[in-house]
Amino acid sequence: MLRRTTPLSRRAAPLVLAISFLLAGILPLPAAQASPSAPAATRGGDYRIGHSQPIDSVNPLGQQNVISNTVSLTGYDMLLNYSTTDGRPDPETSLADSYETSPDGRTWTFRLRPGITWSDGQPLTSADVRWTYRAIMANQTNVLRGYVENIREIEAPDPSTVVFELTEPDARLESAAVPILPEHVFAKYPVASLDTMRLPLPAVTTAPFRITSYKKNGTTVLETNPRFRGDRPAMGRVVFVHYQSSQAALRDISLGSLDMIADGDSSWVAKLKDDKNLTVWTAPAPGYSEIAFNSCPSEGAGACTGPAKNVRTKVVQDPAIRRALAWGIDRANLSQTIYAGQNAPADGLISPYYSAYYRSFADDPEVGYGYDPDKARAILRKGGWDCTRTPCVKDGTKAEFEMQVRATSAQDQNAVRRIRAWAQQIGITVTMSVVTEDALNNTIYNPGSKPDTYAPSFESFYWAWSGDIATPDLNLEVLRTSNSWSDSYYSNPEYDRVSLSSLRTLDFSKRVAAMQKAQRIALTDLPYIPTVFSVEVMVTRKDTWHAYQASPSAGKGSPFGTSWTQLTALRPGPQPGTVAASGTPGTPLSTPAWLALTLLTAGTGYALGRWRRPRGEQVRDWTDE
Repeated sequence: MLRRTTPLSRRAAPLVLAISFLLAGILPLPAAQASPSAPAATRGGDYRIGHSQPIDSVNPLGQQNVISNTVSLTGYDMLLNYSTTDGRPDPETSLADSYETSPDGRTWTFRLRPGITWSDGQPLTSADVRWTYRAIMANQTNVLRGYVENIREIEAPDPSTVVFELTEPDARLESAAVPILPEHVFAKYPVASLDTMRLPLPAVTTAPFRITSYKKNGTTVLETNPRFRGDRPAMGRVVFVHYQSSQAALRDISLGSLDMIADGDSSWVAKLKDDKNLTVWTAPAPGYSEIAFNSCPSEGAGACTGPAKNVRTKVVQDPAIRRALAWGIDRANLSQTIYAGQNAPADGLISPYYSAYYRSFADDPEVGYGYDPDKARAILRKGGWDCTRTPCVKDGTKAEFEMQVRATSAQDQNAVRRIRAWAQQIGITVTMSVVTEDALNNTIYNPGSKPDTYAPSFESFYWAWSGDIATPDLNLEVLRTSNSWSDSYYSNPEYDRVSLSSLRTLDFSKRVAAMQKAQRIALTDLPYIPTVFSVEVMVTRKDTWHAYQASPSAGKGSPFGTSWTQLTALRPGPQPGTVAASGTPGTPLSTPAWLALTLLTAGTGYALGRWRRPRGEQVRDWTDE
């Protein structure tokens, strides 16, 4: 885990002592008490972002956590950047100012905006785009390979034109979250190690900010790019500060030593509603929390050579255990009691955030998984489990297993405590283990018998996934055999075939139907048991910076993570003309995001990219510790 680092040097000695007491819990800050006012930021100063999820890497080919992906969205350009209005391509801010597709969807032609230079003064050309995509195609273990599955070749017929030739139509190409990297910097490195290499810093970029320092157990800094093509940002640096817990970050933003928290807690919506100096933002997110089971077949599949010997596969891979637990969890109760009513009960792998793609399974008699403990017990009996005692027993094997949960998330720990109690009621004993992310990663990516393979040693864990801004394809990709995101090691050839077919059609209704069929397969096999759909909770101060742009611009949005324009639009100081009771500007509190989900269009509004999971010690970016 990363150590908590706070910019305390900015504060006078008495306040340093006060912060120390607050973080130690000696002087708790009352929830109803307004946070003290903070000095307004000045042009050229720092914009300070707190986060509890670690930045696992600043290498775009190797990073998996959402906050890491957000660093890339801030510090790099994609061929097509996302619009904060609706999540669609934004030609005004993108490297490509136009693009077109052939009638059969197999040829895509992009034309680059003229006059763009890298931060080291070299010109951007189509060769950089070609090199980036070819490198992703050639490197077998990078996390971006899902975007290039259907690319046959990329050509650069002239310095401003890029042509993609596809084997099949691919709807993701328009929204591919692929940061474009400079060929003249990276071409000298072996392609096979691009996803694990030490990223050269300061980073060379075309974006308004460039990564200048990265410290895994500390602070990551991005400074303004003096050669950026647009207006110079008002801030001189964007500083990402890691905290061991979100509560510690909340205390610091309340005291004025942060400008934003990027990953807040659902309970804060009510807790902060009367704070005159803070704004809490809630927005729908394209993901879900889930129980993941070790699904690696004994004979292996993809990158998995077989589960570790310690895994109780007769329990966690038994269909009756999984289905019984799915019917035995009260998701509505979880939503209200653990997630403060902000996170709606999950009924699939595609959340209502993607309104055009979402189809509810809630009323499905087979995979709807409403709360029905009697049905859960009946499934166990039918599956051969003797539940006259707890835990149930089958052929001498007890229905008990371990569920790991991250030490940084008190909310997830509370969810697992309830899941454990419900499981006990139907005859399944769950042991909760609170672990660091590194420890959990090491069980997920436990080395296998061959290089670059794994023998996962976990039995189950509780975590979360979120998908891409524009489409739900990543939500389905994580369960395909051999994909870069795999953590459950689920493998079903029919699921692979159907989920891939959803990418390879130009007919939207067929695309959605294929996604539904793929979800049904996964909900039947249950490598994941979805529990609640995700929302993003962020907090900003009203008195240090203003002019936040919510994304999407309609409905409920978030102030950060869709595009670097959300930072370049900010101005120092409080919002002119609206003064809160404490003398600082006030903005309205967002209402529960999922209540307005039906207002959203497909692919709009997600403010924080993906919820990435680190891939373990075998895939590590360089860290300055």
